[in-house]
Amino acid sequence: MKKTTLALAIAVASLTATAANAAYEDNTFYTGAKLGWSELYNLDANKVRAFDKEEAGIKTSNRSNIAGGAFLGFQANPYLAFELGYDWLGSAKYKRNYRYDSDSKAGNSKVSAQGVSLTGKLSYPLSFISDDLDIYGRAGGMVTIAKWKNGGDVREDHGKGGTKTDVSPVYALGLDYRFDENFSTRLEYQYVQHIHTKTDASPDAGTVSLGITYRLGSPAVAAPVEIKTEVNRYVLNEDVLFAYAKADLKAEGRQALDNLLATLVKINPSESAIVVIGHTDRIGSDNYNQKLSERRAHTVLNYLVQKGVPAEIITSRGMGKSQPVTGTKCNALRGADLKACLAPDRRVEIEVKARNVQEVQVIDQTK
Repeated sequence: MKKTTLALAIAVASLTATAANAAYEDNTFYTGAKLGWSELYNLDANKVRAFDKEEAGIKTSNRSNIAGGAFLGFQANPYLAFELGYDWLGSAKYKRNYRYDSDSKAGNSKVSAQGVSLTGKLSYPLSFISDDLDIYGRAGGMVTIAKWKNGGDVREDHGKGGTKTDVSPVYALGLDYRFDENFSTRLEYQYVQHIHTKTDASPDAGTVSLGITYRLGSPAVAAPVEIKTEVNRYVLNEDVLFAYAKADLKAEGRQALDNLLATLVKINPSESAIVVIGHTDRIGSDNYNQKLSERRAHTVLNYLVQKGVPAEIITSRGMGKSQPVTGTKCNALRGADLKACLAPDRRVEIEVKARNVQEVQVIDQTK
């Protein structure tokens, strides 16, 4: 029963760890671009042309066409971001089938729209599908620029064409999939409501797009904190123990811990104590790394107890990213190079505290 309960606890801890795996680092910037298809809704051709439908014979055509845009974002925390974006929202054409009277001239019309938006973006990880998949929603305002051009005879107050700038609400719902630390892709549906023109028409614009995002990183990196290495401590690289951003032991991780057991199980419970300390690198938020380091340290503790270390003499704690050992040598690196350079920061330390130092001899080892 005890082993079953312990196995379930480890499984739950592992599932919880994956929920935050796709979280983005706090206070970082990103940029991206998107391309898709747009359609203008609720756009009455007769309001644009200002003719009676039966008399003018106007019909809407080509309301759907290519749309696209670019955006710059600020990631405030793993769940909240703000985006400044530009969108080309597409256009619609109108064809007048016949003349209003013998003296009037038939002609075509065109309305197009674009805009600059500022939105807030809320994300939530879909870890039950993939560790790297988020669902998100955006909402805010867009400064829209609507242009139209009329051909043939039109009502005098509408004229041959013009431009109208106004503010419209914008909403979006999408999925974000993270390829690696720097690149992700998004599939999004965006809706811009009431794009005002100088005519009587106020169309809505719906856009389906596929985008690519590049993470620019943090504007500033906090100075690392130096630590003093103690003699009676084992240091194991977390990349040996765990997969990246995970908290379940790999096969080689279990083997590395087995190598320690011959020494650790001989410790006298009345004279000694063991502390398992988890550390992470600086990639990710403080909160995310703190929880990850705690889960990893607890996983190691559970494994050692199962193998014979008395539970009453062993504890665990996480230090997050507060105690790096790499210094400043990785500051200029990005992506995979940064991840590799920060490997020494991702570690688990097993500290043995003994009243009689001669009783337990533990030599620093780094695997």
